[in-house]
Amino acid sequence: MKAKNAISRISVPAPAKINLFLAVTGKRKDGFHEINTVLAKLELSDQVILERTDKQDEIQCVCSGNETLSGRNNLAYKAIEEWRRFTGDRTGMKVTIAKRIPAMAGLGGGSSDAVATLRGLNLYHGQPYTNEDLAVVAEKLGSDCPFFLHDGIGHAIGRGEKVRIIPGTEQNEINGQRIFLFQPPIGFSTPLIYKALAENGSYSDPCWANKVVQEWEAGERSVPDFCHNDFESVLLSKYLFLKPIFEELRDCFGLSFQVSGSGSSCFCFVSEGVDERPVRNFISRSLGLEASFWVSRIRLN
Repeated sequence: MKAKNAISRISVPAPAKINLFLAVTGKRKDGFHEINTVLAKLELSDQVILERTDKQDEIQCVCSGNETLSGRNNLAYKAIEEWRRFTGDRTGMKVTIAKRIPAMAGLGGGSSDAVATLRGLNLYHGQPYTNEDLAVVAEKLGSDCPFFLHDGIGHAIGRGEKVRIIPGTEQNEINGQRIFLFQPPIGFSTPLIYKALAENGSYSDPCWANKVVQEWEAGERSVPDFCHNDFESVLLSKYLFLKPIFEELRDCFGLSFQVSGSGSSCFCFVSEGVDERPVRNFISRSLGLEASFWVSRIRLN
């Protein structure tokens, strides 16, 4: 019996990510930016559920938890379209996303949902395609999508589509590490942040970026010394409320937060003994009750 005849419903987790290191090293001829980034997945995740429908060529996309993300503009919907172009498959599919990762947060929720959809479709059809095959499809959906096909710490270059997994003790050093995250009650537009970075000419030297990653891989840099985000200077000058919040979190709690991706979520590594409650209360007082706060962990598989 073929797998797709035996399975009617598949559920796949779609984890969030953070950028431990992110350097933007210039503008490309194709209009994209050249980046050098190191990414890790979190326990915080969406859940993507795929169900076969009775109508050939049908696509339904429902995002529970944020209905504004339902429909054909969702990357999961587009993932099914790209899957069909790649495979010729015309099976009707409904994708339901239990949404926990916030949108416009720099946590890769939309990309992760799309890749979870591709993985679910591959499982439904008996896994005929390798991760290398699926990466060809994932790259068409978004620059950071190929990373979500891998376990471990990802080092991505180019537009973000060229991914390798960093081996060695660095994975053991951060796997399972506890982190605090918060998101202001606004999202940041990635294209606008890139535009502001370009206008400022605030690109990093590519040799410096490579050197930093190599030093961390060699054990010559600690995680706090390694963490960096080129977007942070732009964001702190554009969203003036962030800098005093970062300073007070450092002065009052000893916590050094940084932005993930192009924001607006911010994260910090914390030890097991740090009480989340006063930090959560401070974020609520500073940013209002609509601000979000999570405690999560790095999960590399």
